[in-house]
Amino acid sequence: MIRDFIFFFSEAIISIRRSGLMIAISIATISVSLVIFGIFLLISANISNLSSFFSSKLEVRVYLKDSVSSDESKALQTQFEAMPSVRKVTFISRDEAWKTFQKSFPTIKLGNILSDNPLPHSFRLTVSDTEQIPPLVTRIRALPQVDHVSEMGEYAHRIATFSKYTRIAGILLVSLLTMATLLIIVNTIRLTVIARQDEISIMQLVGATVSFIRWPFIIEGLIIGIIGAVIAISFVSFGYSLLVVKFQESVPFVPMLYDSVTLNMIRLTVFALGTILGVFGAYLSVSKTVKQY
Repeated sequence: MIRDFIFFFSEAIISIRRSGLMIAISIATISVSLVIFGIFLLISANISNLSSFFSSKLEVRVYLKDSVSSDESKALQTQFEAMPSVRKVTFISRDEAWKTFQKSFPTIKLGNILSDNPLPHSFRLTVSDTEQIPPLVTRIRALPQVDHVSEMGEYAHRIATFSKYTRIAGILLVSLLTMATLLIIVNTIRLTVIARQDEISIMQLVGATVSFIRWPFIIEGLIIGIIGAVIAISFVSFGYSLLVVKFQESVPFVPMLYDSVTLNMIRLTVFALGTILGVFGAYLSVSKTVKQY
């Protein structure tokens, strides 16, 4: 078994040396495709991370009419807590809101101008799902005790929508690149097989099985896929590290993805796709070509 593997591997190396230019083109093509694939995964992951960040900070402010009593406020809080996608409800009295405002803006001496507290009672609703914000706001605005509703869900909703369409566009782009890369690998290894048709015919005449003939080419495809994947992972990882540092220096308040688990999963996905493309492309090429001899 080990002796067979050594033979197959040596044959694959010999084949790669014979077809150096075509192999280089295949590696370059698969590297470019995997770089684009890795960039798409990083963009998608960062947009999802940004959407989750905004969603976690997402609040809906509900301002009540002056005529609302404390009992009605308590009933409203219970009603808000029962609404879908509402994670937390906080009641803010008008006195508390006035004190907070004065602490936040100490230079504004409104006490010299206003004799009464102009702020109403309000609720702060923490929402978990951006998709539920529009119907939630519509439902709250219909309540007779509510004077005004302020919601910050528009930006989060836009980010979620952008993330959705980016994911769809990325999947289409990666699918096209994957098909193009697969065709190039198939044709590259097929040219190698055709160049060695006399050798293959002799091997078949002396009793070599299709499986025995096929393995060196599959290993060749595996090597092409692995080299292309390693180049792509190195390029994407180095580029992303530089980009994150520069971006965080310019826009420090926007969260970027640092999670090592997620980044390693992206690297593993790129490596797996490169390996699969190489092996599958080689298998298709050999399976169709060897049967002709």
